[in-house]
Amino acid sequence: MIVKRIAAIIGLYFVLFVMNISCRREHFLITGIRFESATLDKEKAEMRFNDYVPTSVFTKDIVFVISYETVFVALNSFNLNSNCHALTLGKIMDNKLLDETFSISLDHPFIYNSDTVKTNQNILENASIKKEIEIFESNQAFHNSGADKVFSFSDYFMKNAKFDTISYNVAFYCKTSDNIEFNEQISVKFRIE
Repeated sequence: MIVKRIAAIIGLYFVLFVMNISCRREHFLITGIRFESATLDKEKAEMRFNDYVPTSVFTKDIVFVISYETVFVALNSFNLNSNCHALTLGKIMDNKLLDETFSISLDHPFIYNSDTVKTNQNILENASIKKEIEIFESNQAFHNSGADKVFSFSDYFMKNAKFDTISYNVAFYCKTSDNIEFNEQISVKFRIE
């Protein structure tokens, strides 16, 4: 009888332990972003696994990376066992970057397909340019910042865009689902041939 009770208690503890591990989720808020220029370092079978390195001079490709700065806000847990370190907990972002608010603009005009793209024009609103930009989540950490959103411009765009040899200030703007606004600027040069 005592053995059955001990077995039942151990079984109950095991069930609760498994529920605790499977239901744990860490909650984070996006509190900032870093907007950076990059170039492809190592190409993988899927774009989201590519490795990128920082650059301020585009020579072979045009890539922008938005890295999220997050803060831990909560952990859902029964806290039955806090010593299980071998598992990766689920990560939930309690706010999201809203793709429809993304804006990329340059402080000098450039030519694309024989048309002038004006100073400070949001190039993501230009349909012929936007279709030449692959926007995706990267599974690789850029500068150990966690999740990244990558903007990779196509070869077609690079062949049909003409930039002056001056430095361009590139501005990125976006909002989160909880109305936090981010506006970042970087300086780049285009030396694509």
